[in-house]
Amino acid sequence: MGLDVQVVDVGPPADWVKINVRATNDSFEVYALVPGLLQNEVRVQSDPAGRLVVTGQPNQLYNPCVWMTKFFFQVVTLPARIDQLRTNAFLTFHGCLHVHVPFAQQNLLVKYQEY
Repeated sequence: MGLDVQVVDVGPPADWVKINVRATNDSFEVYALVPGLLQNEVRVQSDPAGRLVVTGQPNQLYNPCVWMTKFFFQVVTLPARIDQLRTNAFLTFHGCLHVHVPFAQQNLLVKYQEY
């Protein structure tokens, strides 16, 4: 059974960016292939509703090694609330972005007894 995840390009299409999501017991693991971009050229933002915004902008637009790499702006909508304060991301040297997205902690319900 697959996850109900939506990935939407905001702005020009970025078919060269490939995003996969898998769920574990306590988090989502988001993997994005962003070849040709460096760590300071990729940004990840999150909100508690379960949205990740992944953007990238090469600093050297005319680098022949990254001829197809251009600006991208994608929104990944996850099927559950997340803990944005514990969300973290890192980019490997080979252009694989890994984002660890923990689920939001459930609120504990306390029942009060009237006397």
